[in-house]
Amino acid sequence: MYKSKVGLIGLGRWGKNIYRNLESFSVIEKVYDNNLKNLSQFVINKTKIAENPDELILAKNIDSVFIASPASTHKEYIIKSLLNNKNVFVEKPLCLSLDESHEIKKIATQMNKIVFVGHLLHYHNAFKELKNNVQLGKIGNLKVIKSNRLNFGSIRDKESVLYDLTSHDISMILSITKKLPKKVEVNAIFKYSKKIADYINVILYFEKDIIAIVNSDWISPYKEHRFSVLGSDGSLVFDDVKDWPEKLIYNPSLINNDKKITYKPEIPIYTKKYEPLKQEIEAFLQCVENKETPFTNIEEALNVQIVLNMIEEKLKEEYF
Repeated sequence: MYKSKVGLIGLGRWGKNIYRNLESFSVIEKVYDNNLKNLSQFVINKTKIAENPDELILAKNIDSVFIASPASTHKEYIIKSLLNNKNVFVEKPLCLSLDESHEIKKIATQMNKIVFVGHLLHYHNAFKELKNNVQLGKIGNLKVIKSNRLNFGSIRDKESVLYDLTSHDISMILSITKKLPKKVEVNAIFKYSKKIADYINVILYFEKDIIAIVNSDWISPYKEHRFSVLGSDGSLVFDDVKDWPEKLIYNPSLINNDKKITYKPEIPIYTKKYEPLKQEIEAFLQCVENKETPFTNIEEALNVQIVLNMIEEKLKEEYF
């Protein structure tokens, strides 16, 4: 289906899902992971196993590199891939600092190559339908965006919950507001480290009195991936933990100017079931073949990084 030939760096929990999809498109040439046992158990065709990252980054027959390694390695792999004339698909976060983001953008522009960042939810049919309904005015004037991304475990030692989880929600929020926030407020809990936050609450203030509230947490005893948009004519709720028929709900209930609530029944909005990761990888492969600019490109990633940096600076101001 696609002419591209790609290499994959990283075969961890999420990297395995990327590998599975790349194999379904018959585009993968080489795979590298520093866990040899993991590689040998998962990669059936042993000729596809690379002994080191350079084996695929330098390969002439590979036009694109997928990076699903730890975030601390992203900058090195991205830049080396770009300088070797490769397009790049990198899992979120793009990298771990705003300066690194600017450096990556500069090299990507110089090399005229795609940097596609794995802000996965943009390729989820329920979120795409939510954005479409917002743009069509279904909920009237936008007032408040709320996002909860809570889970138990996957605690990192080099990146905080801000980069591991919150980056998804910042990306989603910016795609709706289409502007950067004017101000941020932050609360955090440092349970397992003095410097790496395990829970973050962020309030983002935008023009036109729009507020976004984000809760990210990897020490929650329950899982919640819910994104809601409240407007003057109702609200939309995207709950990714629910089954597909209930993933996107329109709630027409309202609070009027007298602070009285008008309750109305919720209405499910149909969204076609389709694996978001598969759709995301397809989007990347199509952009490479057609020389198109992806939605989650380096510019989009840079805006996310700007907001992450605003939050990080506020964290330093409040806690360090």
